[in-house]
Amino acid sequence: MDEHILNLEQAVEFIGVSEKTLIKLLREEHIPARKIGREWRFSRDALIGWLASGDSMDYVNSEERYIVSEDTSGVSHELFGKIMESLSTIKKNGSNIASVLQGLEKDITIPEESTLRVSYKQQRDVEKLEFKIFWEMREESKLEPNQKTKTP
Repeated sequence: MDEHILNLEQAVEFIGVSEKTLIKLLREEHIPARKIGREWRFSRDALIGWLASGDSMDYVNSEERYIVSEDTSGVSHELFGKIMESLSTIKKNGSNIASVLQGLEKDITIPEESTLRVSYKQQRDVEKLEFKIFWEMREESKLEPNQKTKTP
């Protein structure tokens, strides 16, 4: 086969993904490929162009519609106190999270039926202990579909 035209196995090796991932991409992306009979064929140059034209921001946090966060640095035991203080403020204000997130543009209250997740992660060069309370999206809570990140 011409070195500029790749079959599925060669394309998998060229891109450096599994066959399962490439087939998933064929279904979900606009990958330059042609199916001839039962076989896929790829142009090496077209694959390079496809990879080069991608923008990682199209995929990073693509499910997150609206984000407001505030970071506070300090000594761990003082940060534990800050967590307690924030939770107390939310509780005093009818479970309204806008009471602790100044960048939130409207009142959002935590519903009675929610889930708490405590997790420990090692990502890149950071360790994280996360406490998350989450619930199903409610129509009345939806904010504009642009991504907004606020980190003072």
